[in-house]
Amino acid sequence: MKKLCLLFAFCVCFFVQNWAQGNYSFQFLGHWDDNTLPIAAPGNLNLQYSGCWGIAVNGREYAVVGGAEHVLFFDITEPTTPQLVGKFQGSANTVWREFKSYKDRIYAVSDGTTEGLMIFDMSHAEDTIVRTYWSNELFERAHTITLDTTSGRIYLNGGTATEGIIVLDVSQNPDQPTFITHASFQGGGLHDSYVRNDTIYASSGFEGFYIYDMKNPLTPQLLAHINTGGYNHNSWLNTEGTYAYYTEEIPAGQPVRIIDLQLLSMGEIEVIGSFLDKFSVDNGDKTAIPHNVYIKDNILFNSQYEDGLLAYDISNPTQPVLLAHYDTHPENPVYNGYFGNWGNYPWLPSGNIITCDMQNGLYMVSLKEAVNTQEPRQDLLVQIQPNPVQDQMLISLQSGATENAWQWTLSNAAGQMLLSGQESTPQARVQLQNLPAGMYFVQIRDEEGKTAVKKVVVE
Repeated sequence: MKKLCLLFAFCVCFFVQNWAQGNYSFQFLGHWDDNTLPIAAPGNLNLQYSGCWGIAVNGREYAVVGGAEHVLFFDITEPTTPQLVGKFQGSANTVWREFKSYKDRIYAVSDGTTEGLMIFDMSHAEDTIVRTYWSNELFERAHTITLDTTSGRIYLNGGTATEGIIVLDVSQNPDQPTFITHASFQGGGLHDSYVRNDTIYASSGFEGFYIYDMKNPLTPQLLAHINTGGYNHNSWLNTEGTYAYYTEEIPAGQPVRIIDLQLLSMGEIEVIGSFLDKFSVDNGDKTAIPHNVYIKDNILFNSQYEDGLLAYDISNPTQPVLLAHYDTHPENPVYNGYFGNWGNYPWLPSGNIITCDMQNGLYMVSLKEAVNTQEPRQDLLVQIQPNPVQDQMLISLQSGATENAWQWTLSNAAGQMLLSGQESTPQARVQLQNLPAGMYFVQIRDEEGKTAVKKVVVE
């Protein structure tokens, strides 16, 4: 039966877990779950739900959630009591369902089945939701879907497109997609992608992170590539388009990493930082797994499986600050693998946030108070010598030298802090004899909050 969190005390005890930096926290608004729905059980995970998305039409707000055999629609205009208003049967039982929106349509794909593409007309959603298209004529399955709302192009990742990406067009008729191309990519198949201004930022699994110019989708142009080490799963860009943030689902415990895109026009990109916050106890080889990240303004929303939903202030793009945490999966005090929060949607006009837990269903939350992020602070000018380094490095503040205390930390590529210090002069000598060869990051912060991040190679 449907489980609505109607009792405040019950919500506080079992569903609300707030963590805040300063005055920020997530506020629980509403919840929906139906434990009679079918279950998809790969590896005995018992998953009832997968991806989620949102749309606002005619002054009302809606959530769409993937079920094991259904596409589920909810009226969330009153977020404390989500109302199931549409339930559409798919062709097979599957873990993976993903969605995007264009104009007043929702586009749905699934993997592990031959469902192809579903299109839902939401223009009269208060009265009825109409499935206007359901066909696998153009493709059979897709792991994820990307939609460029400027050009009206659909990009299909994974699934049928085992190499490259399938491109469709719905700009002329949102209910009748036309096939453009099945483009080959150097990175092979995509797990997911992000698109802006006809540029695809491709998460290509173990092949890494690729960026392609898709102005002419028949002849994609590779702009840049970087091997990220793990399984590159999903990415999103900050508002300015100067940094990308990506997740790696495999191996477990990989942080969210930051890619500097400021020299993309020269074909140069590099990983310049990472961050990971954990809220459960590591369990052998089981640990935190960031899954999907999305960005609204200067806030990054991270669906981190068993840890639930995390929000970060990225107004200083290289120094994310954890603002809030909400645990949609409190039944796991230790990490057990692929359970918990799948995805989120933070762009509703109301400011409310949709998020979905694979076992526990739909949650509606909001940040407890308006987030007034500041403009990015001017970074410190810092020099590291020598670089590459063997035994000892010198950190020098090139400007803003101060007699007041400043701090430095040295972290490995996994985001683990290894060394730290506090200084009162513009220079610091750091001994590195015991560090294995590899890439590290030095983070510097002064008392005014100015920061710098430098990559260091230890030989």
